[in-house]
Amino acid sequence: MSKILLLEPDRQLAGNLKDYLASANHKVYVHSDPQAAIAEADKHKLDLIITELQLAGRSGIEFLYEFRSYPDWQVIPVIMTGNVDERGMSVYSEVFNELNVRNYFYKPALKFNELAATVENCLKIKA
Repeated sequence: MSKILLLEPDRQLAGNLKDYLASANHKVYVHSDPQAAIAEADKHKLDLIITELQLAGRSGIEFLYEFRSYPDWQVIPVIMTGNVDERGMSVYSEVFNELNVRNYFYKPALKFNELAATVENCLKIKA
């Protein structure tokens, strides 16, 4: 069973994603607060992070910079979601590479089965 940290401010979406990923035999820890997510990561040996690009109080990018500052967490795969479309994503491409963000999903077009397939692919690569 893989352990996934989901950092998502939308409670309904977070619940739906958690249920969907749990049905694929993943343990999902859900948080909307970046500091709570860091504390959760400290408690568990995580296999994957899924985070929103725009979080309350700080961005998903800022969260990842802090997260990646811990040596044990530098290689954990990350999938990012957000409301920035493909045209707006060009400003993030260099940062995503630096932070080892494996994939980005545009939330208005998010398909759970595609996200789940990406999760499985990231976990295979990590193994």
